[in-house]
Amino acid sequence: MLSGCTDGVTGDAAARPASEGPVATVPATAPPETVPVADPTTTTSTDVTTATAPPTTTTTVPADGRLLPGMQGEPVRALQQRLVALHYDPGPVDGRYGGGLTSAVMAFQKAGMPRNGRATVNVLAAVAAAADPAPLLADGGPTRIEVDFKRQVLFFYKDGVLQRIIPVSTGNGKRYCEDGICGVAVTPSGSFRIERRIKGKRKSYLGLLYDPLYFYGGFAIHGSPSVPGHPASHGCVRIPMHVSRWMFDNVPNRTPVYLIGGKRPATPLPPDPPPVPSPPPEQQPTAPPPEDGPPPQATTGTGASPAQPGG
Repeated sequence: MLSGCTDGVTGDAAARPASEGPVATVPATAPPETVPVADPTTTTSTDVTTATAPPTTTTTVPADGRLLPGMQGEPVRALQQRLVALHYDPGPVDGRYGGGLTSAVMAFQKAGMPRNGRATVNVLAAVAAAADPAPLLADGGPTRIEVDFKRQVLFFYKDGVLQRIIPVSTGNGKRYCEDGICGVAVTPSGSFRIERRIKGKRKSYLGLLYDPLYFYGGFAIHGSPSVPGHPASHGCVRIPMHVSRWMFDNVPNRTPVYLIGGKRPATPLPPDPPPVPSPPPEQQPTAPPPEDGPPPQATTGTGASPAQPGG
């Protein structure tokens, strides 16, 4: 039984095994003052914060130049700004290496580097030299979502322009049983569309989904506090919490979703036909204009009787 996040009342926030590697949820320290974001399209609103202990912050950059979660300062801010320019979402551009930046660095690393969310010297050099990646399905429509199973990354295009590159975690392929319901944690591959959505938190027997965008029955793209560098979900496409509301607000219904790298190939979907215009409301009969009365009669300037035509 392949159920994933069935019928919109299921989720995939199951507990992460102790052996699982670093996840993109390193929390920030006490809330800092908000610093203006370099790119106004980057949003960071979330409904949930991670409850793990905050890392120790430091402004000292190691001698080898690497940047690590918990650091703060101008080198961290510069990394945030560069990732924003490359369409990643590191959270607030505030010079603090928190969960959002860890998530964005991990998304960048998924192109072929160790997926640990740490900005080593090699990562920083690659970020500095990076350009926009080639699309996976360029003819899939100007506004579309591409999910690369191999790299565990989502690309969102709007009007032909790359808007966001987001780390994801898809189905891990394992069998599961929750509350007597069993299935195989496989994310369907192929071509779909966003069909419906639920704003905010959705509780299910598999866990919690945040701002889910459903593309196939109960399978959804949704926010999760656990987005490791490898497949780990029950079948949904997990994305980081800090970007789930942005996706909810910016991805319209009927957007094509191409899930690439599974058994079923993704092929371009035809454009949606234009909406059928609603028929005009039934016309109510209008009352006929009043019958014309007698033509006005000329009067004298003195208020005398109306002038009569001459005989």
